[in-house]
Amino acid sequence: MAHIVRKVKAAKPREITCGLMRDLTNSNDCKDVDMVHVTITDSTKEHYHKKLTEIYFVLKGAIDVQLDKEVEHLEKGEMIMIFPKTNHRAWKTSK
Repeated sequence: MAHIVRKVKAAKPREITCGLMRDLTNSNDCKDVDMVHVTITDSTKEHYHKKLTEIYFVLKGAIDVQLDKEVEHLEKGEMIMIFPKTNHRAWKTSK
């Protein structure tokens, strides 16, 4: 397979602690990549990943992301890459 095309609206949403998540890929597509679309309506709980590198890309609005003790503000069109073992959480902002 040379590529995969997925439509966000076609993926079934499921509730998670911070809002809604839609799985755009799964392990049958590629075991090394997981792509999801998340709509943040509340704050995520502080957590970290042992091996996973997580990327947030803001499609609309704005979010704040706490990384250990530092907070980064992201707006539409901006991204942040969070490396393994970094405590983090995110929440929607109105800035």
